[in-house]
Amino acid sequence: MTSTKTMLTLAVATAAIVAAAPAAAQVSGIATAAPDSAILSAKAFGAANTQIATTYKAQLDQATAKQTALTTQIRTILDTNKDGQISQEEYQASQVATNPLSGRVKAAETAGQPAIDQLRAPAVKAQAYAIEQVALKYDAALQAVVRAKNVNIVLSPNAIQYAPPTVDITKDVIAELDRQTPSVPIAAPANWQPSQDTVTLLQQYRQAVYMQEMRRAQGAQAGPAPAAGTTPPATAPRAPTGR
Repeated sequence: MTSTKTMLTLAVATAAIVAAAPAAAQVSGIATAAPDSAILSAKAFGAANTQIATTYKAQLDQATAKQTALTTQIRTILDTNKDGQISQEEYQASQVATNPLSGRVKAAETAGQPAIDQLRAPAVKAQAYAIEQVALKYDAALQAVVRAKNVNIVLSPNAIQYAPPTVDITKDVIAELDRQTPSVPIAAPANWQPSQDTVTLLQQYRQAVYMQEMRRAQGAQAGPAPAAGTTPPATAPRAPTGR
């Protein structure tokens, strides 16, 4: 599999060549595709997430309960005026290293976070394995789209300054991924470790999920800022370390 990192590096190099080419060559046979978006948007990955949520429901529910308790504890620490809300001033005050509140928050996290991470670990590993299995199928899907559309050069979207929407073939690659690979396993071999590219993709996905949940939470109740250093919720646990 061509790694996402390698693909992006080649895309930047290719962009320089394209910029020096005649104007006609800059349109014909050139497309853009986002490997990370294609992999994380594939139906196989979505189905794997559903399976993981069911398989590890007990552990994830326990992790969620512990995370909620930890978050409540931290919010209590930060709510210095005891009005049930975390104001921007209270949150900013906790970020000052010399503020005793900062030490209390870190102590609470140090005491509570390891158990949460341990409960989430099997689900995190399964999710990383699913991502890697989808990623292994990306090149074949891309090549199929390239042949079907007579594409000669595929660039990363961020490697060019402008291109019309029709140049982007990411959705086509996703559709081909879905056709070729409708599902992937989630049970990783005992000694399996994710590649660094897999870890990067998993972190990117979980950060997106975390931000989405934060926006949803802020919409549901106005005001409170997240506690300093708190870990994303059960749907966005920390990624495993790559090899």
